[in-house]
Amino acid sequence: MAPKKTDTNTEELKKAILEQEEQRAYHSERFWKIETQVKDALVRQATDDALRDVSLGALVLGSSDIHYECFADYVVVRFRIDGVLVDIFRLTQAQYKKIIERLKYAAGLKLNITNIPQDGKYSLKIDETKKIDVRVSTLPIHYGENIVCRILDSENTVINFEDLGFFWTSKRMLERTIEKKSGMMLVTGPTGSGKTTTLYTILNRLNSRDKKIITLEDPIEYQLDGIVQSEIDDKNGVTFESGLKACLRQDPDIIMVWEIRDFETLQTATAASLTGHLVLSTLHTKSAADTLDRMINMGLKPYILASALDTIVAQRLVRRICPHCKIEKAKTPTDTAIIEAMMKETGMNMLSSEHMKLYEWEGCGKCNHSGYKWRIWVYEIITLTEKIRDIIRKWGTVEQVIHEARNGDLITMKEDGILKALKGYTTIEEILRVI
Repeated sequence: MAPKKTDTNTEELKKAILEQEEQRAYHSERFWKIETQVKDALVRQATDDALRDVSLGALVLGSSDIHYECFADYVVVRFRIDGVLVDIFRLTQAQYKKIIERLKYAAGLKLNITNIPQDGKYSLKIDETKKIDVRVSTLPIHYGENIVCRILDSENTVINFEDLGFFWTSKRMLERTIEKKSGMMLVTGPTGSGKTTTLYTILNRLNSRDKKIITLEDPIEYQLDGIVQSEIDDKNGVTFESGLKACLRQDPDIIMVWEIRDFETLQTATAASLTGHLVLSTLHTKSAADTLDRMINMGLKPYILASALDTIVAQRLVRRICPHCKIEKAKTPTDTAIIEAMMKETGMNMLSSEHMKLYEWEGCGKCNHSGYKWRIWVYEIITLTEKIRDIIRKWGTVEQVIHEARNGDLITMKEDGILKALKGYTTIEEILRVI
């Protein structure tokens, strides 16, 4: 039923749109081709070829992960494509046994251990010039061993800074931060929100022979030429805290800490930013402003936080409309209502929705008939001005920080998403699904 007013319950509109969106499924002849190649290889006892066909198939489809999920009578092979898990084909338990043995051998895992989790890595040669790494994790369950393989393809991780998708105001704020000699920048968001790509791309932008850049990672996923990369090793006592202290003794200009997980690491990182180093790191929070609360709750004093922190980048990944089958969409009353409700919620209601364009897709082979191809980022960036620092020192609220940031150039994540949907980069449905 068409909504009557723009103040129609936003959550009901969101639910209706998302229920419609869930009916759209990925399907492609390429799924069947991968299945056929893998099963033919298993019939020939060519387990090397079978594993390679799965891995290459995932790479061709733009997948970030391969999931092998065990059930009573079968095993499902699933690919995470543009952040969404997609069923590709099924194997019998006997077929899976052949693949898992080859996979564990390639990853350096113990074949006879099936009752405890294991982690490993193997390399896959694509051609004479390209090789990718695949990180493997096993999990014993009732019906066998589930395996997840993370595809580490540096070509999709270190990208051009311009391709990160910042609007000019956000881009200007970020550039000012990374040009500083000292301070702290945090990239925040849930797992799978593209924080690794953002950090690596910024590091690549900063990388020059007149700077010493050291990273502390868990684990090192991609090798960056010209950057000193170190890895956490809990078994040998190399934690984020101890590793960071060791890095500081190496006379760095820029330090990247993979993740701030505890107060000790946070304390050392803030001290580093206050003593002349540019510190980049990540934190798991919902929004840029929530990061301030999280750091204070971890034990950091507000006056130290206000002095050490420069910029917070909160982000999510949303699927991009397939450029091969994108078409302009005639707005429905529901579309108009949800746009106006979202604009009112974010303070953008001064813009008229009448002449705004929306886009949808027809579905094609290039996007596996999903309508989406690759992903883009949506961001919100808060740079600490002197007024914001004063609010933090006085134990001000998140709302006060947001209000003051609004007086500057703050674009919230939802606003960024709406603008990108109106520009035809993604859809309103996708923004509702993710944010």
